[in-house]
Amino acid sequence: MKTKQKSVRVFEIITNDYEKLTNFIEKKGILLKRFLLVVKTNNEKIKEYLKDKPFEVRFVKHDFDGSDEKLELDEPKVIEKVVEKIIKVPVEVEKIVENSTKTEIFDKIIRSGFEINSKNKLVFLQRINAGAKIYSSSEIEIFAEVFGNVICDGEYMIVKKAQKGTIVFNNEELAEIEKLSFISKAGIKEL
Repeated sequence: MKTKQKSVRVFEIITNDYEKLTNFIEKKGILLKRFLLVVKTNNEKIKEYLKDKPFEVRFVKHDFDGSDEKLELDEPKVIEKVVEKIIKVPVEVEKIVENSTKTEIFDKIIRSGFEINSKNKLVFLQRINAGAKIYSSSEIEIFAEVFGNVICDGEYMIVKKAQKGTIVFNNEELAEIEKLSFISKAGIKEL
């Protein structure tokens, strides 16, 4: 008999607050598609809401102690201390490109638990591990393999390889990327 080991990514939710949960799912739900949601709640309205969503959901019993226990579903917290080499583009170069933003270059493996939330253009020279979360409202260029979650709301993205990671470009989750690709609103072009 042959067996294969598989990893399952689980996202645990403990709450009875229907409004906070629905707001969280509407904002961040696209990132949960590849997770098994384990929901601990006594709220039937939450159970009905999640049954209609495209998630794999399991409800488990949870004894609330009567207090108003809520899971904070706002912005995630940084688990690892941020120590990165950030190189800013010289002012002369910025003036050449009209309406340009600053560029942050990361020449270090982005490890699990590391989170980046930026308005600047981001350039990654080494891999992004599973469990890392990257967001930029500007462009993102990744010249290594992606295993984590990357969300880009800019004009374009460049991604070398993302077979196990999650890439979201302008609110649309992309399929696996096997070769260096340029991604824009016009589509995906292999380079």
